[in-house]
Amino acid sequence: MAEKYLAIHGHFYQPPRQDPFSGRVPREQGAEPYHDFNEKIDAECYRPNAEAGNFRHISFNIGPTLAAWLQKHDAPTYESIVAADRAHYHRFGYGNAIAQAYNHTILPLSSSRDKRIQIAWGVADFVHRFGHPPEGMWLGETAVDYATLSLLADAGIRFTILAPWQAASAIDMKQPYMVPLPKGKSIAVFFFDDRLSAAVSFDDAATSNADVFAGQLLATEVDQLKAEKGEPQLLFIATDGEAYGHHKPFRDKFLSYLLTTSAPREGFEVVSLARYLHLHPPQREVLLEEDTSWSCHHGVKRWRGACDCVEGGGTWKWYLRHALNKLANRIDDAYRGHAAVVFTEPWRVLDNYIKVRLGEISLQALFKSHQIEDTAVNRRDTMRLVEAQYYRQLMFTSCGFFFDDLDRIEPRNNIAFAARAIDSMSGVDPECSLEDQFVKDLAAAKSWKTGRTGAEMYTQLVAKRRQRLQRASVLCG
Repeated sequence: MAEKYLAIHGHFYQPPRQDPFSGRVPREQGAEPYHDFNEKIDAECYRPNAEAGNFRHISFNIGPTLAAWLQKHDAPTYESIVAADRAHYHRFGYGNAIAQAYNHTILPLSSSRDKRIQIAWGVADFVHRFGHPPEGMWLGETAVDYATLSLLADAGIRFTILAPWQAASAIDMKQPYMVPLPKGKSIAVFFFDDRLSAAVSFDDAATSNADVFAGQLLATEVDQLKAEKGEPQLLFIATDGEAYGHHKPFRDKFLSYLLTTSAPREGFEVVSLARYLHLHPPQREVLLEEDTSWSCHHGVKRWRGACDCVEGGGTWKWYLRHALNKLANRIDDAYRGHAAVVFTEPWRVLDNYIKVRLGEISLQALFKSHQIEDTAVNRRDTMRLVEAQYYRQLMFTSCGFFFDDLDRIEPRNNIAFAARAIDSMSGVDPECSLEDQFVKDLAAAKSWKTGRTGAEMYTQLVAKRRQRLQRASVLCG
């Protein structure tokens, strides 16, 4: 009997949309009749898929920033998603959810320390929500390099997901591969089927009928030679999870019928990636093309500077990233200097700070675990230092570099997170001047559509905040 398996992975993610000063998500144009896109996509995708039970059958990741929003604003959907993974874990000994690098940073463009923090925070967030360690991790835009994979292996991650063109040689997409890493380490990689994944993502007709999809598209992808030999083969589809109901209305219903009826009727066993890996470990090794991704065929240029993937050239991205990198270095220098007065392990404290944000431990417990003297001044300064580092991470969220122009909500959000980091550092040391140089650097990043610069966006954002503070001061007075 031929072993035919089907795995569908949904990458469910939304960037941090909240105002970093108030914590509230502002009303977003285009999300009508909903308040913002989190609400809109929840109503069209996350809630319907949870109610249909689709999370019980697919492989999936829920980005930490999305998971936090769902937990607060749609607890039944959030709890249904978590319960789906836990049911899979109790049945098989491993879940069908995988972790995600914390706020979807493009890790090949990150420093080694930032890679470690993004992975450590992603693992901590996953364990907090799902109650067990993750087997796999989604890398933002599947952007990969060997340094990142080595850190994944160090963190206990067994596998990740890549596009077939990220392999350095021809591969068989119907099986996982082992990627050898330095110091005798390795990590498994699943390469998604690009034809099937593209059909689900971009071809409306392909997903209008689950029976036709299973009987034609899936059937034609089956390797008949493997089938005749009885060898296992995996048809693996990976897409944005939002395709199922938001980008494509009613595709949550297509997904449900495909998973429970159409695919099994065609002889496919629906599996999670973790389960397939346990049933059929990799038999071959593969080398990878570094600095590659799934949504840019020019590597990671789309998030670094000019790229043919987007209109307008994108030179503003280089200047924005340059400004953010310089600011990050200055924040790190100030963090090290001020942290040395309060605690001796600044980066370990930062690794564990995510547990404070998740509500697992108190600030006092963090102090005790790192032998920090618990005084009012230390509490104030430590919170400001680690919050500056937290928002410094958010300012590299990939969405700020993905689209075609600077004068959009996503780059403005990244600049707002930078403003929040600067504000936190100035609270520790009023003499720590980070703003002037950052504004000067941002002036070189310019919208090719509106002509506005990053400096103008920053100045406007800060001016509005100061006006709100002045109004609040008058009211309180």
